[in-house]
Amino acid sequence: MRALERARVPSMTQPAASDVRVGSVLRDTYELTSLLGKGGMGAVYLASHRRLPGRQVAVKVLRGGADLSPEQYARFRREAEIASRLGHPNIVEVLDFNTLEDGTPFLVMEYLRGESLEQRLERGPLVLEEMMFFTRQIGSGLAAAHRAGVVHRDLKPANVLLVPTDFGGTVRERVKLLDFGVSKMLASQTLQTQDSVLLGTPQYMAPEQAMGRNSEVDARADLFALGCIVYEMLSGRSPFEGEENGIHQVLFRIVHTQPEPLVLLHPGLPEHVLSAVERALAKSAGDRHADVTAFIQELTGKPLLSLSRTAMPRVFVPSNPRMAAVAAGTSRFSMDGQGVEPTHVPARTVRAGASVPPGSASAPLGIPPGEIRGARPVPKWVVGMGWALLVGLAAAAWWMMRSPPPIPPMAPVAPSAATVVSGDTARKGPSSEHAASPVLALAPPASPVATVALYPPTPPSAPAKPSAPVRPPLPEPLRRQLAEAERALTAGDRQEAIRLARLSQRTQLTAESFVVMIRAFCGQGDLANANAKWREGRSRLSPEELATVRRDCEKHEIEF
Repeated sequence: MRALERARVPSMTQPAASDVRVGSVLRDTYELTSLLGKGGMGAVYLASHRRLPGRQVAVKVLRGGADLSPEQYARFRREAEIASRLGHPNIVEVLDFNTLEDGTPFLVMEYLRGESLEQRLERGPLVLEEMMFFTRQIGSGLAAAHRAGVVHRDLKPANVLLVPTDFGGTVRERVKLLDFGVSKMLASQTLQTQDSVLLGTPQYMAPEQAMGRNSEVDARADLFALGCIVYEMLSGRSPFEGEENGIHQVLFRIVHTQPEPLVLLHPGLPEHVLSAVERALAKSAGDRHADVTAFIQELTGKPLLSLSRTAMPRVFVPSNPRMAAVAAGTSRFSMDGQGVEPTHVPARTVRAGASVPPGSASAPLGIPPGEIRGARPVPKWVVGMGWALLVGLAAAAWWMMRSPPPIPPMAPVAPSAATVVSGDTARKGPSSEHAASPVLALAPPASPVATVALYPPTPPSAPAKPSAPVRPPLPEPLRRQLAEAERALTAGDRQEAIRLARLSQRTQLTAESFVVMIRAFCGQGDLANANAKWREGRSRLSPEELATVRRDCEKHEIEF
């Protein structure tokens, strides 16, 4: 039955978002073989790579198609870029990102066999050693993300995957962090995240997230979520769980109430574990640990190590001067990546005619002048041959300079691009540096006095008034898309104009797209969206475009 279903899907046909199902082939590469999960934002499929037999991947397809807002599209793409850039063994690996024909994005991830921490906790709390083993791995992945300036913002047991892995003949579970879709890049201004918008899962939000203060969210919000997860791993329940678990009740408890002491739910825990969790769950971010590594240090008693902080072996530097000569030539390739460049020996410490030991590019480092032996005198016949060769080369260079090949006609050059050469410079002729190359050699002028100006001197003119910066031309597909949006707006199809303008912003944010969207929202009487797009795009518009937008919106009684 499945074979017949697949046969109905042509291999060269790219499905739209609404047509994606088991058996579909995405971009002639990924054949969807089963549904792994489905949520409000999209679905995840198991897929096989058509050109790499046996290679299985997980494909996440976002819902919405062409109706996705630019921010939703950018957030989904950012999830792919962040996970791909971090490249950490405790963060899921993203292999590819692409879109369907209707613009629906999908990303391709490594397929991991295992269960989520949420599924594991359904069977009950964990023992102390197991909790520490998982927490150190979660902390390692988070620390790597934080070093790269990325805050997860949606850390929860469902986004922690436990994957059975062979560790040197012993099967242990490796943690993989998933879903960086609502993450925050601390140095990025790409996405506008408004305050009062809740991003994350309520049970694991830090108080600053629960109050909608997104501009205050930093790595310590992830630390709060990790504290919640550790509390749940040890007690079997969320720290802010209660009799009523509606969103408002949970958020109120996160902001205003303290969780039940962990010692009452799990007697006998070490004091350092209790204090570490209590500090991680502090209401004020300033009262928590400085970072995840400090939390892991207090919780487990051992620091987190990473490749970027682990000292690597350095190259051995021998004390023998002759051995040091060899080491000096290789010391720049030290294992820690911080090679020592050789120090230049002052010229007065080396006698004229001193030789350099074979295999070294410069005088050995730190050798006293007396250690360098003088070389044997060079035979006179060798010197004579050298002079003859130099004379021949000089004659050949002079001949090429005197009789250059005819220069093909060149296209006229604009006067503003011409290089002005002073008379003194022209009389000097080509420098010796250029004369050695026939390509760069210039023919000397026939008369040193008769210097002909290429262009007559232009009289000085009044300084030009500064003009508005010229926009670079738009790519042709984008220009056509914006033209279609403008035509739809002119025809009165404002919703289609908005859709096309939003679609164009996935490729590039342009002034033209904002002009279309603001006017379309004004035409619909949608004051909220018109104002939002006006604030977002006003700085991109030229004075003429600002006047056009104001004039069109005033017709609908909307003024900016």
